[in-house]
Amino acid sequence: MTTVVFIETNFSGLDAILYCKSKGYKSVLVSDSHERFQKWFPESCMYKLGQVDQLIQVRNSNDIAEVKQALEDNLDRVDAVLTFAEIRTEMTARLARDLKLKGPDPESIQIAQDKYRFREVLLEKGVDDVGCIKADTAEFLAAVKNDIAYPCFIKPVQGHSSIGAVVCRGEDDMEALIGKLAGIDEDWISKAFVVEDYLQGRLVSAEILTLSEGVHQVVGIADRDLINDCVEVGASFPLQHPLAEQIEKKACAALDAIGYHHGPSHVEMIITETGPHLVEINTRVGGSGHSIMQDLTTGRSIVGDCVELCLGNLDKNTRLYRHSKGAAWKCLVSSESGVLEALPTEEEVASLPGVEHVWLHKKTGEKIDAASSNYHWILQVMCTGEHQVQAKINADNAIKRAAELTRIGKE
Repeated sequence: MTTVVFIETNFSGLDAILYCKSKGYKSVLVSDSHERFQKWFPESCMYKLGQVDQLIQVRNSNDIAEVKQALEDNLDRVDAVLTFAEIRTEMTARLARDLKLKGPDPESIQIAQDKYRFREVLLEKGVDDVGCIKADTAEFLAAVKNDIAYPCFIKPVQGHSSIGAVVCRGEDDMEALIGKLAGIDEDWISKAFVVEDYLQGRLVSAEILTLSEGVHQVVGIADRDLINDCVEVGASFPLQHPLAEQIEKKACAALDAIGYHHGPSHVEMIITETGPHLVEINTRVGGSGHSIMQDLTTGRSIVGDCVELCLGNLDKNTRLYRHSKGAAWKCLVSSESGVLEALPTEEEVASLPGVEHVWLHKKTGEKIDAASSNYHWILQVMCTGEHQVQAKINADNAIKRAAELTRIGKE
């Protein structure tokens, strides 16, 4: 039986487990923390983890020697190894190389995940010209605050889920931010930060599957909804934009610049007055519902294509993606901390026009924080429409109705 090994997973990767079951592949999940999944996924989606054929528990799923030994001890064969979790993409690429399986170049992922090195490579290759400096600690920001052009954008050199990503508008803001950034204690968030030129404009992302060196299949461009400058609360797809060709070319040029020749990518850009500028490359399928949004639009399983690519089953000369309708996801968040006293049921929201999925990220009685990262979502909807604009309208309306049925009390 074809055996597909997943090293940890994200929300998108849950559907890869179901895809393997539908194809008759044996799915194996290697993990060091079930609690992480409980933190990351809505409870209504946790059943998908139970569809995995075999769970291999390890002490540290980022320890390549331990994982290799666990695979050797527990499996007769491994046909593909991949991950959808940002925190394990680089290690998984090294594992695939060691096992002589198909996968991306680990060095390309190292560049993408080091936000400072990423900017250096783009400058070296002439792909983009966004300036930045590196602060090895949050406290070091105090020493360079007079040398920074404001506003600026600060984010961890290595990070995820918008944690620690903030706009700093002046020296007074910097003083207040330093303590907050220094206090971040989250898995896989670095203590070093990069301070970048502030890009004013619309955030979009190019969703791409790279089949081999220089062969990129663009699934499409996604619009993005933000609050507080950097916290993502929604997306819609496929965005029709007058600069679409320029956006796609720049995204593919960035992938070539870092040497990324195999696998999915979620390439974020901001469209400024001077054109699109790169924010970052995530060497994985977009999470938080992005893959489902693309599936609904194209009628294909994006995560399934990632599995088949690793198995060597995709023809690089065949166009994979066409759009038949629009899709959008959106989240309900709070601007203030408190206790969640009332929530709509999934059924109350699911009955609204265009709603395909409803996910509750929080429960009544639970303490919630003012939104500062993806961990603070309360409720999420996935909607379809005749096109991207209609899908986005349906998602907006569903969240407005959910907000009317939600009550947040004081702590």
